Amino acid sequence: MGSKSMFFFLGRVSASLFVWMGLLFFTLLSVPEQCLGRIYIDINAPSIPKFNIAIPDFKNLNENKEHPELAQKLAGVLSNDLYLSGYFNPMDKGAFLEEKGAPMTAEGIRFKDWSVIGAELLLKGGYTCIGSRVEVVVRLFDVFWGRQILGRRALGELRQYRHVMHRLSNEIIRKLTGQDGIFLTKLAFVGNATGNKEIYVSDYDGHNVRQITSDKSIALLPSWSPDGKKLVYNSYKDGGPMLYLKDMASGAVTRISSRSGLNIGACWAPNGKELALTLSRKGNSDIFTINLKGEILKHLINHWALDVSPTFSPDVTKIAFVSNRSGSPQIYTLDLTNGRKERLTFEGNYNTSPAWSSQNRIAFTSLEDGAFDIYTMDLEGGMQKRLTEGQRNNESPCWSPDGRYIVFSSNREGRYHLYIMNANGGDQIRITSLKGDQTSPSWAP
Repeated sequence: MGSKSMFFFLGRVSASLFVWMGLLFFTLLSVPEQCLGRIYIDINAPSIPKFNIAIPDFKNLNENKEHPELAQKLAGVLSNDLYLSGYFNPMDKGAFLEEKGAPMTAEGIRFKDWSVIGAELLLKGGYTCIGSRVEVVVRLFDVFWGRQILGRRALGELRQYRHVMHRLSNEIIRKLTGQDGIFLTKLAFVGNATGNKEIYVSDYDGHNVRQITSDKSIALLPSWSPDGKKLVYNSYKDGGPMLYLKDMASGAVTRISSRSGLNIGACWAPNGKELALTLSRKGNSDIFTINLKGEILKHLINHWALDVSPTFSPDVTKIAFVSNRSGSPQIYTLDLTNGRKERLTFEGNYNTSPAWSSQNRIAFTSLEDGAFDIYTMDLEGGMQKRLTEGQRNNESPCWSPDGRYIVFSSNREGRYHLYIMNANGGDQIRITSLKGDQTSPSWAP
């Protein structure tokens, strides 16, 4: 339930890619490496051509060859991670010339076989099962130079092999970009597969889905705390749209705002100690801040209009919010130091669901030609960029913690599912395939 749904509800109820090659010598834990050619991805470039990367099935290093299915599964998780990053084009295995079980070291690899099919990078992997645990080793090679540029080992529970591979994917991204990847992050969202709207949690790629509410009612608008340890959401299980806080470690749920009227659209301040939300306890739908006990700290916005969907700026000096004070839903900012309000959106008659990124950009939803699409705005220049178009409704944008990706909900394939795209709108990829609809995503560290 984004701001679109919220307003309906309120109406009713209320490079460039730079490649530097040089010699680099370093020691890698448990994995010997030679002199290396260094490939670096400039993630701040306006456009980034993708590397063609070949990822063969992993080599089963077990003496008894236990769990042969992992050969494809481990490679598949890592391939999907790199694909979703937007920096790589995993190649079709049908084009590979190398036989299965080929060596994993540079000395034994026929790099010409990989160069012929257009591979720029080659990733080799192997695994060993040790009781209920699995150890995985990966080695990344520059095909042109025939050199290893990264090697890593990871050990984890066999049943959590996806987590093990996400860790290794992060290592690859960190090596090539200098930044952490998104592969260990989590999502929360609303799903109605049970016939009721409940809150679900998954890995960033839509896998390992867990239903975390069983209210058998309507649960809405999940929002992660900045440390990813808590989640707030609205639920009608006790009557009106009350605000609940769930501790993700203990599972404890606390009702923190149950005032008469609305208690909706809570967002976290970056310090993780307070929330901004809409309350209508005195008739008007105004924006307040509360602490984690539900005590009101400040009455930020007091106006006759509907004011909803607050989101904090990264430096906590402003909030963006939605108001219909001009006659239609538009996005405004409030300066928390001097109380000054400024209207941000002037194009379109319906602009909602603002989300402020750690990179100081705002994503929002706008109604154009009868459908909702996602835009971003650069706060310094004020320029708007349209990210989706001609694909039915695209709503509820939410930034990744690093501000380089956006998760959103779209019904472009029929029902609403979650999609990921990069901050410029490229590589729009569906990540959920549950029954029913998946909406209102929130992205945790």
